[in-house]
Parts: sequence; C-alpha cells; structure tokens
Amino acid sequence: MSDSAYPQVDRRRNLSREEFRREYLYPGRPVIIEDAIEDWRSHRLWSWDGLKEACGTAKVRVYRYDPTLEYRPNDVRFMPLGELIDHVRTGDDWQSFPYYLRDEWNLFHQYPQLRAAQKVPGYFFDWFKFLPPRLRLEYPRIFIGPRGAITPLHMDIWGTHAWLSQLSGRKRWLLFSPDQAPLLYGYKVRVESPDHERQPLFRQARPMEAFINPGDTIWVPSAWSHWVQSVEPGLSVTYNYMGPGCFKSSLKGMFKQQIVRRMRRKQVLAPAA
Repeated sequence: MSDSAYPQVDRRRNLSREEFRREYLYPGRPVIIEDAIEDWRSHRLWSWDGLKEACGTAKVRVYRYDPTLEYRPNDVRFMPLGELIDHVRTGDDWQSFPYYLRDEWNLFHQYPQLRAAQKVPGYFFDWFKFLPPRLRLEYPRIFIGPRGAITPLHMDIWGTHAWLSQLSGRKRWLLFSPDQAPLLYGYKVRVESPDHERQPLFRQARPMEAFINPGDTIWVPSAWSHWVQSVEPGLSVTYNYMGPGCFKSSLKGMFKQQIVRRMRRKQVLAPAA
C-alpha cells in the first residue's frame, strides 16, 4: 500500500440525526463529526491540568508495547495517573515511553465527576441500555498515550458500533471495510510495517484514512477493522454500543461471553477429584 491517495473519511458539522442515520448508520459508512461534543469538550476535567488535578493520584494500569509481540496482558506497569500525564505531555514519545493507558473504565467509577463531565452524543443511542447491567460492556473508557502510540489492527468487540471523541492531540486512523477482512490475515498484519512476503494479500487492501483533531468524534460502523496511531500526545473517550446494523452480532457476542464465564465459574467451583 502507498502512503498517499487514501480516500478520506467524511468530515461533517451540523449533521442532523436523520442525516446521520440515512448517510452513515444504515449504509455502514464511517464519519467524523466535528461538533458532536461541543457541549462538554471544554470541561476543565478534559484538559491535562484538570484531569491531573482531579484524578492524578489514581493508580492506573498502563500497557507496554513490544515491537514484536505488541501488547500482552501481563506486560504492564501501575503508576499514578498524574505521572503518566507528565510522561505523555512533556515530550516522551513511543520509543522512550512505550506505554499506553488503554480501555480504562475504572476511573469513571472512582471519580463520578468524570462520568458527569461527558455524555453520549444523540446520534449513538445504545440498545444495551435495555439489558441488565451485568450483561453490558463497561463504558465509557479512556485512552491516554504519547506521540506515536499505536492501537494495532482489530475489529471491535462483539461486532459493535463504536465512537471515539478526541479531547487532546491528534490521531491518524486507517479503516478497512468488512469486505476486506480476507486481506487482513486475522488482523495479524502490522499496518505500520507490513510483511508483504508473509502477507501478500495485504497489498490489495484499500483503507479509508482519517485524521481526528481535538473536539472531533469519529464513528466506526460494526465490522470495520481499524488501526490507529497518535500523531500527538493524546487523550480520548470512547464507547462501543449496540444499535441498528449490529444487533445480531452484539447479542451473539454477549451470550458467548456469558457462557464462557459460567463455564469458568463451574470449573473453579468443581470439587477436586
């Protein structure tokens, strides 16, 4: 793939909910909405200083990125959020500080003022709200990382839709439509340095590209794979949700997870032979 001439994801302002449904939700097309969080993006808690002041003593789990193995569940560090913010905002990059706060939802329980300082844009009503809390995914979630931080190629959990609002810094996204899944080798491709000898079909992939800025919200339809890199030190809030176009896949994923949990519980409770 060339580094140029990618088709760009649409950027929209003053997009009505009807237009969103007709032009993006029902066709399954990604879009950047520039003004979806105008009513809360400027809250002091969503600045580096405000977040550090309110939650800086909280211990958070940050994941180390290994150039060969990417992220591993046991390759983590725990540090105060304020220390992480200092590393990220004062110039440490991905080479000197390869750590990423990813999918962090505990902070919203520890600090209810964080949850109160954001709200879901009206475009993205979540059908999971009709289910008991134990069956839902934990959202919102925060991502904080240095310049160069990478989210490897993946498709989102349970085939849900997703939206992400950028609060500080810029990110570059490459998004692959569902019909390109056979070219992605089970999402094992390193998009930033693909091995075309072992993964030759990836040369045929044709992603869409998006750069999101502070205040932008990107909407990613169900089954669209994506790879993301921070162009600048970044702070983001994200949700995955169930809605039109992903009802079956979301419910199927949820029930599969419930079955796995019950099986594991039975194994733990089973008496020793």
